[in-house]
Amino acid sequence: MSDFLPTECDIVMEGGVTSGVVYPTFVAGLSRRFRLRSIGGTSVGAVAAIAAAAAQFRRNKAASTDGFDKMARIPEQLQEAVAGKSRLFSLFQACPDLDRHFSVIAASLNRANKFKAFVCVVMTLITRFPLGALLGALAWGACFYTSHALINGSTAMSPSLMALLWFGLSALGCIVGGALVQMVMTAWTGLRKNRCGICSGMRQTSASPPGLTEWLHELVQNIAGLPLDTPLTFGLLNTSEPPIELALMTTGLSELRAHRLPHTSRDLVFRASELRQLFPAEVVESMIRCSDALPCSERTRKLFQAADAGRERDHYLLPLAQDLPVLVAARMSLSFPVLLQAVPLLRIREAGVGANGSAMRRIWFADGGLTSNFPIHFFDTLLPTRPTFGVTLSDDFDPAGKMEERVVLPVTNNQGVAPAYLEVEDPHGLPSPLRLAQAIFLTIRTWRDQALKRTPGYRDRVVQIHHTKKEGGLNLDMPSESIALMSESGAMAAERIIERFLCVDSQKNGWLNHRWVRMRSAAGVLQQAFKPVHGAMTQPALSPSYQDLWLAEGKAAQAAYMLDKSEREQGRLLWEQISAMGPHLHGVNLSASAPRPEPSLVISPKQS
Repeated sequence: MSDFLPTECDIVMEGGVTSGVVYPTFVAGLSRRFRLRSIGGTSVGAVAAIAAAAAQFRRNKAASTDGFDKMARIPEQLQEAVAGKSRLFSLFQACPDLDRHFSVIAASLNRANKFKAFVCVVMTLITRFPLGALLGALAWGACFYTSHALINGSTAMSPSLMALLWFGLSALGCIVGGALVQMVMTAWTGLRKNRCGICSGMRQTSASPPGLTEWLHELVQNIAGLPLDTPLTFGLLNTSEPPIELALMTTGLSELRAHRLPHTSRDLVFRASELRQLFPAEVVESMIRCSDALPCSERTRKLFQAADAGRERDHYLLPLAQDLPVLVAARMSLSFPVLLQAVPLLRIREAGVGANGSAMRRIWFADGGLTSNFPIHFFDTLLPTRPTFGVTLSDDFDPAGKMEERVVLPVTNNQGVAPAYLEVEDPHGLPSPLRLAQAIFLTIRTWRDQALKRTPGYRDRVVQIHHTKKEGGLNLDMPSESIALMSESGAMAAERIIERFLCVDSQKNGWLNHRWVRMRSAAGVLQQAFKPVHGAMTQPALSPSYQDLWLAEGKAAQAAYMLDKSEREQGRLLWEQISAMGPHLHGVNLSASAPRPEPSLVISPKQS
């Protein structure tokens, strides 16, 4: 009997910039045994998510695996040579104002050791910022000869090895310092003019190869089997049969919070002139058409007219979630700080205290990894009906390690329990300020993700893919060998999941174990959650009681969030059932021997 084996699954993929080259083969491998129903991710995980959704969309529509086959070939495409570099590197094209700055960063890539990387960075810094280097040299010369003359009464120097060494090192230091000052000053101006990012995602000249966003648009449309002028949208995915749910994470910096995409609000606005600098023309025109079809209040229309100030119309309501191109959501999730430009939208908000009417406030959307780099909570339910697989990335792999050690999936309930650990001490046993700062930043950014990774019912379905520090991450110009190794790791991760969750032995099957662990944990969690609810419902000291508060009508009812007759009756039945649970909430503690660490059930704001 193998009727317990799942045929559908969900996927959630972690962010990690170029580490995402593991995802195409992972998704393609998993698709051979599973139908993808819900797909989510952050940053580069969001890029992989929209490609996976496009492939499943094509399979649903045309019963074809061509989309997944195209995904599997992505790593090979990224290895292709483009102008002496890899295609992967060609996707990141710096804007003119910051091209010199990007070349300094790129000079450190793929160097044999840190010393060679340092030398290349210094040489590029001097040659790309010559004015600063020249001014640094002049400042050095003036200070050096003036101080020498004041001390010795003459500018003549007696040559010696130490003098020449000091002469050369001090001159080099001032030259580099001058170039660095020019780089920082121009970077500040350049970032301000270019949405605080080096790369827009678009090609910078007509002769350039496609930029990241253009390449991704062509890729997704090709995988989905759609023309370029008909962007794949969340609505197309939802109306597929069976429906495909896509969820991505971004960070609204101006609102200090995470946002789950697609959005649910109807007060977001985009400027066509701004989005044309970040997205292909077909995508922006599609958004304009969908926006024009939306009802617009007179107040909003006047707000737009005032903002356009008599010029050609530029402000539009953001399309509804169903009409939003998935490319736009992925780019909002992928805006890695400084490397990729942030995506600006506006939100219609009530004017401040003392003002009348509404106003539009700019909202800057940046990388989703700033708030949740691994949103494994996507698609989560207390009792799942299909597995949700998570993929995490780690750059701690020993280059001398074996290939099979690159991929780790728990096969027992005791694996994956240990919390993450980051060494803060240096070799002398003293805390390193740099490592401490790194630990502080990572803790602030990933504490929730780390907690969920080791929670029962989560850790058993999370596969870890390890790579070396020279692979993935910000290694934008990875050699083809590294891309091939990481691609192979993705395929191996899919094989491990299939082997574990489609095992015909019911005692070794990961899906049955996962369902049992979830049910075991949920029983304890629900018992503990309902105890205080039942206590409050039956508390005689409260006046009015919660039952009376719910059933109150007319003037006796609370003025806020009024109930209609059907809501009141449905709620009465619900609360009565909870009150009747009293005998089942006490006695044996179902949490006492439940899986550890023990989870909790809390109310938190819904991300939107």
